[in-house]
Amino acid sequence: MGTAGARFMVAKQIAASGGLFIEEGNTRISLDPGPGAIVAYAARKVDLTTLDAIVLSHRHLDHSSDVNVMIEAMTDGGFSHRGVLLCPSDALDDDPVVLKYVRRFPREIIRLAATTSYTVNDVAFTTSGRHVHQHETYGFRFGEKLGWITDSGYYDGIADEHKADVMVIHTVLEHCRPELPHLCIADAERIVREAKPRLAILTHYGMAVWRANPTEIAADLTQRIGTDVQAARDGMSIEL
Repeated sequence: MGTAGARFMVAKQIAASGGLFIEEGNTRISLDPGPGAIVAYAARKVDLTTLDAIVLSHRHLDHSSDVNVMIEAMTDGGFSHRGVLLCPSDALDDDPVVLKYVRRFPREIIRLAATTSYTVNDVAFTTSGRHVHQHETYGFRFGEKLGWITDSGYYDGIADEHKADVMVIHTVLEHCRPELPHLCIADAERIVREAKPRLAILTHYGMAVWRANPTEIAADLTQRIGTDVQAARDGMSIEL
């Protein structure tokens, strides 16, 4: 639903910023509905009243700004008491991003915890340990199929916690900056070398990564590592 990461890419909408969408059988899950998510889903004719869950990795606006309107859409304007919201506690507590008036609309709201398993219908996933980030943040692994490394600085074990056949890696920085808790291209390379997925997908680009051309970055990593690395595109669809 979008590949923009960091505030300038999002503010200028150089790329879209609607997060990810997972469909498995009859289960539909929206991950990190950032700015414009509701528009991206409408453009792709996804009926959000069939959505089963909304999952937030963390409270930053590029990951959560459309969560309230998405909750309203999932619950048919609040008239259908259905669906689940799963999010870190700090998205609900002090300075919440999930407004109080919409909280009665979903069937359930679940506070995420580290290294814990959750199930939405017949889709199971596990949270990572808490990421190195400014707010409470978790990545996710959907069995052996999909690992999603959302915003984080590099830490020991990050590759193993998200190891899967296909891995989606948020690559915000072109060059590593210790003062910024985000992954850079070198971090992404290290993760791919350690986890050895069948396919690694770079996404959530910061401005410098965008200017350096994500497609060329992915091609260079593929050549040097020997693993298929691709650059995500807005609207990209992958069959797992």
